[in-house]
Amino acid sequence: MSTARVLDVMMDIGEFARRGGVSTRMLRHYDRIGLFKPARTDPYGRRSYDVTQLPVLHRLIALKALGFSLDEIGVLLDEGVESAELRGMLRLRQAELERRVRQDRHALDRVTARLRLIEEETRMNTQVETKHVDAVTIAALSAVVPNGGADLESLFAQVVERMEAAGADRTTPVARLLPVDGRSVEVTAGYVAPDDSVPGLETRRLPAKTVASTIHQGPMGGLSTAHAVLRDWAESNGYEKLLEEPCWRYHFLEAAGDDQAQWIVELQLELDG
Repeated sequence: MSTARVLDVMMDIGEFARRGGVSTRMLRHYDRIGLFKPARTDPYGRRSYDVTQLPVLHRLIALKALGFSLDEIGVLLDEGVESAELRGMLRLRQAELERRVRQDRHALDRVTARLRLIEEETRMNTQVETKHVDAVTIAALSAVVPNGGADLESLFAQVVERMEAAGADRTTPVARLLPVDGRSVEVTAGYVAPDDSVPGLETRRLPAKTVASTIHQGPMGGLSTAHAVLRDWAESNGYEKLLEEPCWRYHFLEAAGDDQAQWIVELQLELDG
């Protein structure tokens, strides 16, 4: 190999750190403990790295992100980690982190709903809040039914059965009622889920929306009161036209067990088209 070629593939520690997405301090640490050595160190202690070392550094960083100790990483790098194997490990870790994010998001929504209920106790009336809700992917079933004929319990039961059969994670139950015409609505019921499909279920993307929302606590039979609150709010705030064909969402925050006395549902009225 010519001298020019050597210069092309060698980098000082600063350039190598930049390309590898790590700090120079971290590279020096890895060198000191013998985990990742530079290709060359001159008599003055200046480190140089070969461009072919970048894939090894990327594997080191990926394994660290997976939770392996530095000693374990050293063994794995010595043995050689195949790209396909590492991708599989990273995908599993990604799925685990996404599941944790969904659970944390649901827990935060539950706490927020509890705070709203406590605030309503002091104000002596039901509060309506307008907010933006992000788009969300759900594993779901849909059915077109006559107005007022939505059987959410039956739809959710079928969704649960199929998700359990597939071993799919269930975090947040969500339902959406979308007008089809003046006489019927499309009812979609499902659980917030990763993009991976669940056999027997649709993967539906509920769009981001601005909504007016209120919190209902208690049996589902009492949801008519929450609907009335949002209808009154819409009429008082210039949204009467929406009420001709309203689009509703149910965000089930507490819905475990057959006793619905402690259930908490956030009812949302979509405000934008």
